[in-house]
Amino acid sequence: MAQFLDENFLLKNETAKHLFFHVAKDLPIFDYHCHLSPQAIAEDTPFDDIARMWLEGDHYKWRIMRANGEPESLCGGKGPWDEKFVAYARSLLRAAGNPLLQWSHLELQRIFGIHEVLTPQNALQIREKANRLLATERVSPRSLLMKFNVKVLCTTDDPVDDLHWHRAIAKEQKEGSAFQTKVLPAFRPDKVLNTLDIAAWNRYVDELGGVAGIAVDSYASLLEALAKRHDYFHSMGCRLSDHALLVPPYVVSSDTELDTIVKKGRKGTPLVSVDQEKLATALLSQLARLNAKEGWTMQLHIAALRNVNPRLFRTFGPDVGGDSTSDAPIIAPLASFLGALEREGNLPRTILYSLDPSKHNPLAALAASFAGTSPDAAVSQMAGKVQLGAAWWFNDQKEGIERHLREYAGVGLVGAWVGMLTDSRSFMSFPRHEYFRRLLCNAVGEWVEAGELPDDPLYTDRLVRGICWENAANYFGML
Repeated sequence: MAQFLDENFLLKNETAKHLFFHVAKDLPIFDYHCHLSPQAIAEDTPFDDIARMWLEGDHYKWRIMRANGEPESLCGGKGPWDEKFVAYARSLLRAAGNPLLQWSHLELQRIFGIHEVLTPQNALQIREKANRLLATERVSPRSLLMKFNVKVLCTTDDPVDDLHWHRAIAKEQKEGSAFQTKVLPAFRPDKVLNTLDIAAWNRYVDELGGVAGIAVDSYASLLEALAKRHDYFHSMGCRLSDHALLVPPYVVSSDTELDTIVKKGRKGTPLVSVDQEKLATALLSQLARLNAKEGWTMQLHIAALRNVNPRLFRTFGPDVGGDSTSDAPIIAPLASFLGALEREGNLPRTILYSLDPSKHNPLAALAASFAGTSPDAAVSQMAGKVQLGAAWWFNDQKEGIERHLREYAGVGLVGAWVGMLTDSRSFMSFPRHEYFRRLLCNAVGEWVEAGELPDDPLYTDRLVRGICWENAANYFGML
């Protein structure tokens, strides 16, 4: 019987073991989508408590604690950290099959050298042991990025952000800092596309216009403000945009109509749903054109149904564990949106994610329909120009990742894929790349040992290296 998280964890055959230990294990990490704080990286304050490292702001963990009946004070609330740590250990006892059980123990092993199984009975002792290490060795955001060989990290940033912390990190690195992980922004303009709350939209547009130096009073001036911020982000090394969409919008309208919609909204008049969708379609299309022009990649994160628990949202706000998966149809409007950009010659590199796993096969098929010619005249062909994004959020567990790999391979070109990401707010989360790499190597090993893939490094080693590192390094244009 295998031991819990032993060296061959998730590696069920000899080919998988070879691929992991000799090909994948020590490859660098290109974490192209996360929610880590650039301020924390710039300031690099050492950590002093594993409980805070694990439980402060991590809604993944809060969800299973709430499901276990723990009081809110020990989840997203302000309860004592020792009690929170024990409560989390108590919740893990019932978390069989949940990746948090394995991720948490991988983090204990890889960061703290602690191989004991966490229980409510030994939780305080394990916390004390981890905190002793934090007190004697400088464990900080930068040290963890360096420990896990993270070469590129892309944060998630609003267009109104001045990117002060990114600039500070880049300045230090230019002056010879030992810390050389590239920390780059990603452009996340969700607030300008969301006109459901017209007062909130107007406050945001005022802020956007202010940082762009433009009085936004028309559709044209709104586009100009976005273009200026896009230019600024480009000057700071940004090569990615990111968009959260419940359903991809696609209702085409004229510039005259759009100008009327923006002016109506700027007066504070609520917009009817079709006008909301017209404006969102136009703005997303224009942002895609800017991306194509500058050689950026557009990421579309689809089907996250946000803030379904009104009590949680009212008390704590967004991103606290009150989200779910939408099963709304998405393929037809998305196909129309991508097709319109392709007709114009303005389809950028695009990654399509869905929180609804039933959409992975259709999205992989859709992505493969837009392979080929790049809008950049300097690049005639591009492998995986439009591709299926990683098994994301509720799908980044063993069964979800394995299913995603099978479906992508079945109808797309998985060997051109840019691989996994953390999508995390925790600096402890990089063992998730190891978790993914083990599952990838095992899947490839199973194909080989079943006679379904040639036992040849050109088919195996090259595939694993590409998905773990090389494809992202070549695709995003950041190195």
